[in-house]
Amino acid sequence: MGLPDIVIEFTKKAIATIAVGAGGVVGIIIKDANSNGAHVLKGVDAIPAELSADNKAYVERAFLGSPKVVHVYVLPSNAEAYTEAYKYFANKKINYICGDPAITKEPATNLATWVIGKRKAGKIFPVAVVPETSSDNKGVVNVDFVGGDKIYAGDTAFTKAQYCSRIAGLLAGLDLNVSATYKPLSEITAIPEVDDDEPVNTAIDAGKLVPYDTGSGIVIARGVNSLVTVTESDTEDLKKIKILAIQDLITSDIRETINTKYVGNYSNSYDNKCLLITAIRGYLAQLEEKGYIEKGKSTMEINVAKQRAYLESTGVDTSEMDDQAVKEANTGSHVFLKGSVAILDAIEDVDIVINKE
Repeated sequence: MGLPDIVIEFTKKAIATIAVGAGGVVGIIIKDANSNGAHVLKGVDAIPAELSADNKAYVERAFLGSPKVVHVYVLPSNAEAYTEAYKYFANKKINYICGDPAITKEPATNLATWVIGKRKAGKIFPVAVVPETSSDNKGVVNVDFVGGDKIYAGDTAFTKAQYCSRIAGLLAGLDLNVSATYKPLSEITAIPEVDDDEPVNTAIDAGKLVPYDTGSGIVIARGVNSLVTVTESDTEDLKKIKILAIQDLITSDIRETINTKYVGNYSNSYDNKCLLITAIRGYLAQLEEKGYIEKGKSTMEINVAKQRAYLESTGVDTSEMDDQAVKEANTGSHVFLKGSVAILDAIEDVDIVINKE
């Protein structure tokens, strides 16, 4: 007879999630007189030849980071807003999205706002890569340069806006076991000079992703998003792009699988609640084995407190019911679960003391 469908589906999801570590999905919005509409690209050879030289180069830079797929939506040159592009991306499962290479502050802020709204809605979890906005949100990567407005690859200069596709592609191409911190920007030969590291540290603390010259090469200084204000839900660790990427995948996988394979397909019995719990635990266990989350720290169980509160709201007296009785009680169409995971960060800060005898 085989395993129940929900267990199989979560196993498939775990495999798919691990595969994402080999390259995520980028969305790019550009404006051009030609090739208007949507394009799904798996390599630079698929970039529409009719695009302007600047737009082609912008899309090509995304592929330097080895993303799995790049969705490009080309708006007409005279488009004043990204409205049509937003309609296209509304249900696309993209990891990072950026605007056109000439994007200015207002449309960049609008893109960030659109992404934040989508993340709150909980259907898709994109991250905006934009030049220098004041978003203070984990779903926005704020690209900035310390000490100047341009960086250089030989004689070619890039503005912050022109470099957003490169950063989006790099982030999408990273394995989930590693972070963007100190990832090389090998094509960059010069960035604005600063006297010491203090301005760079200040920029990082302000939620900016900035290039940094190590003396032996130019790298990303720290893989952070624009989150600055820490709250109970937006915790300190969620400032890290790596941590958020894994959390987004887990959240998306669990929600999608429950909605497509569990809801409406099983009676809401205690046994079937346990089946769902077992399936989610199996999914998390595979992520533990891959090293995305800490081994032995993942939990999933019925949320007794919420289930008890629900029963009370329907007129059931739970005062003499122990926790097991509450777990087994009829909760109509509602399932109340709770769990935890410990997402593993990458090694970024090393402190070594060597004593000379």
